[in-house]
Amino acid sequence: MCSNLNPVVIAFDRARRLEPIGFPYSLLFETGRRASSVGAFLKVMVNSPSNPGGSHWQPDFERLLAAAKGRGAHGHLSDVRESLRQSLSADRPLVMLCPHADDGAITAACLMHEYAVRRGLPVIEVLVFAGERNVAAPWLNNEKKVNVRESEFRLECSVLGAEPVCWNLEAYRSPGYQPSPADIDKIVNWFITRKPGALIVPPATDAHVAHRMTRSLAAIGLVGAQLKDTLILTGWTPWGPLPQPNAYFSYDGEAERTKEWAIHCHASQVLLTDYTKYCSHLGRAYAALAREWAEGHSLSGRATRTDDRFIGVELFQIESYDPEGDVNTTDPIRIALGMLGGHITRSSASSESTLPV
Repeated sequence: MCSNLNPVVIAFDRARRLEPIGFPYSLLFETGRRASSVGAFLKVMVNSPSNPGGSHWQPDFERLLAAAKGRGAHGHLSDVRESLRQSLSADRPLVMLCPHADDGAITAACLMHEYAVRRGLPVIEVLVFAGERNVAAPWLNNEKKVNVRESEFRLECSVLGAEPVCWNLEAYRSPGYQPSPADIDKIVNWFITRKPGALIVPPATDAHVAHRMTRSLAAIGLVGAQLKDTLILTGWTPWGPLPQPNAYFSYDGEAERTKEWAIHCHASQVLLTDYTKYCSHLGRAYAALAREWAEGHSLSGRATRTDDRFIGVELFQIESYDPEGDVNTTDPIRIALGMLGGHITRSSASSESTLPV
């Protein structure tokens, strides 16, 4: 008699009457008998793939809904400092791969300055493609234009406290920035020697082909050097918003002025587009959004914030490989992480390799 008062049994008995109209009675029994309450029972039923969900339900809808799952909680952003704490050391530097001379300042000047100057850790900026393009000085020949951009790059590194490295790849002058065998050797040897503890790269969605190729070259360096523990950060650029940022670096007014100074080191580019205002406005907008995301869309707790001094944020996406969600990915960084983690079978040494761009 007492068992009939069990809320699960009551719900089960009521739902049994729905069997003639196609209700999944057998599934109801299996899930219902394991539930400890009506709430748990109904939760199981609502989340069940077999639940028709209405008169227009189709089995394919479950596949479409699954695409939104498994990519983390809504709006969950963490302070990137927490992840970097375990990745950087005196012999494992923070490395920023810059497709062009000013990309490091635009993407992560505040982050690099804090770790190089305030924390005294090794920070390296790598100029991947050095060249004469977009230098509006017709009185200079190509060689001098290259020198101008490299000089601006080295000046920015001095401001931020980073070590400047210029790869001078042959890929700069090839269609689609395709690297030569010598370029590949140079990149892999560099990764083997310097062993980045954390690596900042452009997004896979970047509209600029040189930025997308930089991401592919980073993947080649990681796989070639077998760096399984390097933290990969995708940084925001004006040409490729992050699909799903999950980390932020907050900065104060002093750091923002440092970022402006770093960007102004690139006089040849500021004459074309002044990215200081662009980055300032966007950094402040992202700061407001980061507060909202971090606090779960709630005003509670805003009065007890531990850091009200920050005025802007630099956004990042900490990369990882999902064995289920990334099976068909074309992102070179995700593919590299899958290879290094043993989730993707490596091709034989004699196989011809291709570079996803």
